[in-house]
Amino acid sequence: MATTQASGMPFVVSTSLDKPDPNLRKFIRKHVMMGKNRGKTRPTKKKEKKVMGLSEMSHPAKDLTKSSSNTTFIVKRHPIPPKVGSELSTVHFADDVDLSTVAVVLRFSSIAKQALFPLETCISFDQGDKKQWIEPLAFDAAYLHTMIFTTHDYFNLLLRRTPSGETSPHFFKTLHILRERLLCEGDGRSKVSILTASVVLALAGHALLMNEYVSARHHMEGLRKIIDLRGGIATFRGSSKLLIEILRCDLGMAFYTGSKPLFSDILSSEPFLQYPEPSPTSSSCKVDNLLSGMPNELATTWRVMEGFCSLINLAAKSTTRIPKEMFLDAMASVMYRLLGTEFHTNSTNELLRLGLLAFSSSVFLQWKYMRMSYPYFSAMYKDCLTRAVALDMPPQLQLWFLVVGAISVFTEADDEWLKPWLRVSMNLCKIELWIDMKCILSSFMWIDLVHDELGKGVFDSASLLTITL
Repeated sequence: MATTQASGMPFVVSTSLDKPDPNLRKFIRKHVMMGKNRGKTRPTKKKEKKVMGLSEMSHPAKDLTKSSSNTTFIVKRHPIPPKVGSELSTVHFADDVDLSTVAVVLRFSSIAKQALFPLETCISFDQGDKKQWIEPLAFDAAYLHTMIFTTHDYFNLLLRRTPSGETSPHFFKTLHILRERLLCEGDGRSKVSILTASVVLALAGHALLMNEYVSARHHMEGLRKIIDLRGGIATFRGSSKLLIEILRCDLGMAFYTGSKPLFSDILSSEPFLQYPEPSPTSSSCKVDNLLSGMPNELATTWRVMEGFCSLINLAAKSTTRIPKEMFLDAMASVMYRLLGTEFHTNSTNELLRLGLLAFSSSVFLQWKYMRMSYPYFSAMYKDCLTRAVALDMPPQLQLWFLVVGAISVFTEADDEWLKPWLRVSMNLCKIELWIDMKCILSSFMWIDLVHDELGKGVFDSASLLTITL
């Protein structure tokens, strides 16, 4: 191997199979790389792009203050695409309606049991009850429109909003569809179906809520005909929730106007029920003395209701529930029997009957968030109370009658005569604290879950009366 130079250009002549010596290898490498790196600059290190998630993009103004030409917004991809439209936009309903109106119906369905039943936490309603309440919205147009105008008017009354007439089209659409269904000469099963009965009942209840008694009575008479065509009230035993609502509306109308109930024949299949005996107290002995002189049916009805109260108080304390059929049986057994009985106006028996009816209405008929008014019964109970002043009655029992009226059927219009009388009774019973008053009330009949808050309000308002007298 030899190296030669000609005109400044080196030549390497290799004639051997041996590896070149290190100096020669260095020379060759230098010659090969000559001019390769001229005019090139080393690339600068790129800055990492700043990735901003969706949470950081929620304050764009704040981000813009950070300068930067180098900041790049990259939206992270998520496996679930953003929601398009409302949750009801893909649901098919029985008729074309504004989805916002149906949303109110569904909102009411989520609170319906709590709103309509003060004892809801102690009653075992089937899980399927709500499903049966919602599903018909998809296939029964009359039911759909009925639920829309009744629930909207419920919230209007609850929130004391002035109705703007937005539910009127649904009301008239319900009447139109229902009229066509009942006049149709085709399959008669739809005329007497459970859903048709539910629509008619809702119309009656709505009319009663709006103080339209004539319409309410008309609808209830129509419902009575439908039930008779189905074979009678006993055929609704399989639909306990609907039967409860039918009887509540029927009883409510009797309280509102004094009319005769349409479904009192339910008693033919309702024997007197047996409930746990309440714990004896000193006041119970006084009640026993009163009951001993009563007609047997009235005394037994008192005991049945007293036992039901004990059962509910026990269920509330133990966080258990009673079957809804037991609620139904107690309501029918007590209230229809009391409404079907009457005594002399000035008698203790009549006062006990009306007092027990007033108490029962607070348990079975009143709603939790909206108090129903019963002008006919309220006036009759007040008249009986004033006539009973001359009766030889323990002050504790008199106090119970007054408080029961205050928490069940009397209104603010009755405060002028009711509160002074309550104050006198409290003084006679030597009541200073609410716990003293509750002890007396509980010795007769009382459900803590339903009556404590209302009773405490009555006590507070009557106690304040001593300051202004």
